[in-house]
Amino acid sequence: MELCTRVDQSQARLLLSGEWWDLSMLEITIHGRGGQGVVVTSRILGTAALYDCMYAQDFPLYGAARRGAPVMAFVRIDDRPILLRGYITKPNILMLLDESIMEVKDVFSDLPADCTIIINTTRSAGYFKDEHPEIKDMRVFCVDGTGIALEYLNKPIPNVVIIGFLIGITHLITIDAFKKAVKDELGRYPEDLIDKNIVGALKACELVRGREQRRQRDEDR
Repeated sequence: MELCTRVDQSQARLLLSGEWWDLSMLEITIHGRGGQGVVVTSRILGTAALYDCMYAQDFPLYGAARRGAPVMAFVRIDDRPILLRGYITKPNILMLLDESIMEVKDVFSDLPADCTIIINTTRSAGYFKDEHPEIKDMRVFCVDGTGIALEYLNKPIPNVVIIGFLIGITHLITIDAFKKAVKDELGRYPEDLIDKNIVGALKACELVRGREQRRQRDEDR
């Protein structure tokens, strides 16, 4: 791995104390199913954080060893050494790579009030807030990650696309670090497939930033 791309540690800290949160360590929980790249998602985030001169932990929690079975993974990111161990129970960010996971797991149970939720779905955030009153006051973002993956990869594997959406919302990691991490973690795959994953992720990133620009224009009217 190359040396990290950000040499000023104060810049790393700014990523963790912006509009969305004000804390020293960020904890992310990722839910999905076997074959959707849940564990790879956590590894890309962890590796990208290292490239951005931050400290990171990423680790999975496996269920049944079969394709389609529920899988969880976790990521911790900080600009200081991480001494905490164990699974994450109060994530700052919850990522759902498959909305059907809600049918078999109570993924919204006991979330902190300031949790940001990202759901791979064609439904709206309002739909999930109506269906799950416990998240009605949380930040919920929805993106058709599977649709974007099919468009760019011809495969229903949305994990890298969802990371791009996360970057668009939070600016948690830099695009440069993200690209390097994707190439590291997907290095065993053909180069054109890696490039398509990155392009799909950047599309998702632009999508959320476009929404933000429209919202800002509406507020300025």
